[in-house]
Amino acid sequence: MIRVSRQVPAPLLVGLRVIARRPRRAVLTAASIAVTDAGLVAVLTFHAAAGARLNPASSGLGDPVVDRDEQMLAVLTVALVALAVLNAIVTAWSTVLETRRSSALTRALGASPGQLSAGLVTAQLLPALPGAVIGIPLGIGLFALANSGGARATVIPPAWWLVAAVLGTMIALAALTAIPARIGARRPIAPVLTAT
Repeated sequence: MIRVSRQVPAPLLVGLRVIARRPRRAVLTAASIAVTDAGLVAVLTFHAAAGARLNPASSGLGDPVVDRDEQMLAVLTVALVALAVLNAIVTAWSTVLETRRSSALTRALGASPGQLSAGLVTAQLLPALPGAVIGIPLGIGLFALANSGGARATVIPPAWWLVAAVLGTMIALAALTAIPARIGARRPIAPVLTAT
């Protein structure tokens, strides 16, 4: 088992090492999450603006333009989430493949498969967090840009919607990364270290 200072857990050290060795991948992860969160926040901003525009004294009939926009945004959101899921899985799997040798060395020095897979998940989450936070103003700006000249005012969604979007993205990324990381961490050490 890897002995480290009691202040810094082993998975964090493994994650930081992976990020330090592959900074471009960390930037790619941050950019990917920023784009995903920007799209989600733009949709949330649309819903907040549409909700603010509804008149409580109205007849109860929906606005056909808003209804059509919501249908279109639902389709775009599903496509965005599907692409983000695929991107997260491919990025995690390629990180696992690229770090095979260093992961085998880490395990040979005493790290458990759980520590190693947690480290690989950490390597994805650390750069994703700033990307998710940057996605909030980008999404609000994206809606404002798409709505310039439109009838809907840009209304900032409630803070808990934005926090839920960031936390949901981070939880989904951790879950999607954990599967390839766990598979890679359970590979036998000897064949990886003897391969040239």
